[in-house]
Amino acid sequence: MEFLTNDEVAKNLRVHPRTVDRWLKRGMLKGYKLGKGKTALWRISKSELNKFLEKHKNK
Repeated sequence: MEFLTNDEVAKNLRVHPRTVDRWLKRGMLKGYKLGKGKTALWRISKSELNKFLEKHKNK
């Protein structure tokens, strides 16, 4: 399984990294949090990104 960072997802979707953060915090995009607190890093699997894109492609 391959994982992407917030910045990689943002670059691929041509959105700001903060937008990806909002999607993760709202549960719209599933990711895995590594660490605790404000310095925690998120990782998003390619399969979860594809599910997100399928769900939102007509919006």
